[in-house]
Amino acid sequence: MSMQTQRTGQIGINVVERVVLHEWNGRWQQLESQHDDGVDGLIFLESNGIPTGQIVFVQVKCTKKNPGVGGKTSVPIAAEKLKMNIERWRRVVGAAIMVHVHAKTLEATWVDLRAPGVLTKAQAAVPSNQLFDASARKKIASLCGTLYRDMLMRRIVAKATDFSYLTERVSIPSKLNPQEIHIQQAARRYYTSVLSLGVGLADGGPVVQFSRDGWRHITRPKRKRLVVLQSFQLLGVAKRVISTTKEEDLKEIRPAKGKPVELVYAIAVVSFSFRQTAVVKVILRKHAGNGGLAQYSFYTVYEPRRRKDILGNT
Repeated sequence: MSMQTQRTGQIGINVVERVVLHEWNGRWQQLESQHDDGVDGLIFLESNGIPTGQIVFVQVKCTKKNPGVGGKTSVPIAAEKLKMNIERWRRVVGAAIMVHVHAKTLEATWVDLRAPGVLTKAQAAVPSNQLFDASARKKIASLCGTLYRDMLMRRIVAKATDFSYLTERVSIPSKLNPQEIHIQQAARRYYTSVLSLGVGLADGGPVVQFSRDGWRHITRPKRKRLVVLQSFQLLGVAKRVISTTKEEDLKEIRPAKGKPVELVYAIAVVSFSFRQTAVVKVILRKHAGNGGLAQYSFYTVYEPRRRKDILGNT
């Protein structure tokens, strides 16, 4: 590497570092250039001076290339090196971006290296309107997914017995032997028998009521059928999520301005014996009770990450 190439590269690094330190209030960690593994540095995101756990892996390119057709700058990358780097960018747990810095204007733009169509045989296409500045922080942070938050959630281990209502056999008058019933019938029986007795919050907290309103909500006609079926399966673990959550740990769903809080939720990472671990969210209605004490009723249960990949990205 010539001195001029090294100097130009360092100019690009300096621009990225300035944006991260001064405009993002984050932390920049430059990596040693001799590794040349497709990552020139790491951005550690912070919120109010506290690390969020989000990490952005950054490849920095500083060239005199100008945007071409379509308003994108074609940044050259050696074909063999690109092939190796693509695998590295796919493996990192966090975001992987390229920042292109114009060597004369020092204008910085960026692109998600894992987005479809960005990488071709020997180049990366960086949109000229996607500036790497203060406005880019939120969008780049979202590329880190939700895994960093999910790892901090409390974990619950579900037992097979939590879902016995889905596999129990019921005697049907017209049949000689007990038969398994449809999942909706099984869930309905469980809801109107076991859950209708109520489930208390942890440490002697209020009892959450499972009323007809809750059943009507999770089975409402406008709800997608597959989501309804998912809620039927999750009713078994909803009881465990509620019973292990203290009232003070319920999180509020922010209402419209000037309106009282009507919905709260309990959330946990649940490990199942028959499927992959997932984040499960149980939403409760909050009612005003006697003496100012709150009362709660079941509203819905679902998996908030159901449309996302393993990192929590869309």
